[in-house]
Amino acid sequence: MGARRQAKTVKTPAAGVTEGASGAKAKIERAALDLFCARGVDAVTTREMAAESGVSEGALYRHYPSKESLAQTMFFAIHARLAREVAAAAKDRRGIEAKARAIVGAYVKIADEDWTLFSYHLLTTHRFLPYADKSVKAREHNIVAIVEEMIAGAMAAKEIPEGDASLKAAAALGVVMQAALHKIYGRVTGDLARHEDALARAVIAVLKS
Repeated sequence: MGARRQAKTVKTPAAGVTEGASGAKAKIERAALDLFCARGVDAVTTREMAAESGVSEGALYRHYPSKESLAQTMFFAIHARLAREVAAAAKDRRGIEAKARAIVGAYVKIADEDWTLFSYHLLTTHRFLPYADKSVKAREHNIVAIVEEMIAGAMAAKEIPEGDASLKAAAALGVVMQAALHKIYGRVTGDLARHEDALARAVIAVLKS
């Protein structure tokens, strides 16, 4: 009996971070994401990013004029994706409790599917979010604004006590974000989906407080 042929494993190219990124651009973004998460944006050089992605520094600069431009563009691309997925998850849910559970579910799904991408957004929020576009049009790409509007609507409908919608959004989002930070620190283990129900119940408790 002849030797069995082993099926070749085809490696799927890493997806980029920004919408439509492919080829060298996708490789650059993924390499930068890994390095930034491991060592921080400031500690990484363009030479290291180019070497990690297998392209020249010149090729890197053809896609991004600077390391800061790359870091910021990736952050806001992830931020917009989070906003889209959270809005879609909550869209057809009735009542603030159902919306809260859907939003927590969307967060943990994104986190567990691509932990490096999610971690990067979390670890660089303080660096980039203060400079986000504050226009009305930009609110649809801003997860914080979307959650604030949902909470304000629930307050107006008397589902939850009246109060500062911005403060309540910060506290509710903080439940999930702090749990994710604790995973980065090694204090929470495993996929966040394991803790989805507990996180959702904590968020609902915050909203009803």
